[in-house]
Amino acid sequence: MNNESIANAIRSRFKTQVADAIPLSTQYDNHDTDNPDETSWCRLTIKTGKAQQVSIGNPSAQRYRTPGVMIAQLFCPIGKGDSELKGLADSIIAAFRGVTDTGVTFRTPYMNEVGRKDADWQINVVCPFYADDIG
Repeated sequence: MNNESIANAIRSRFKTQVADAIPLSTQYDNHDTDNPDETSWCRLTIKTGKAQQVSIGNPSAQRYRTPGVMIAQLFCPIGKGDSELKGLADSIIAAFRGVTDTGVTFRTPYMNEVGRKDADWQINVVCPFYADDIG
């Protein structure tokens, strides 16, 4: 899989399983979002790592793996407490834990409490992933 295919697969799963299902206003990489002042929202970032060959053998059957991490940054206004964000984090973790979707394998996501960020409270969900390419 190339980097564009990986990002599209991750964004598609996040949109159907989280952003549309909850619903949750989500800002994707290099896109704007309209997030109302008093509601929770998310910024989804996808970081790919260095691809490497992970098998040997026939050149047409060699496996190349691209690792990476998906980060869902969750925000809500200060003073609302963290219960809603923790519930959102739990929903994201459940949607991605141990799943393979469109060629991307998601590992074990975890929650990282960031705390105050300007006028918001922030919790991140970090989900390692990898995608393989044969050939």
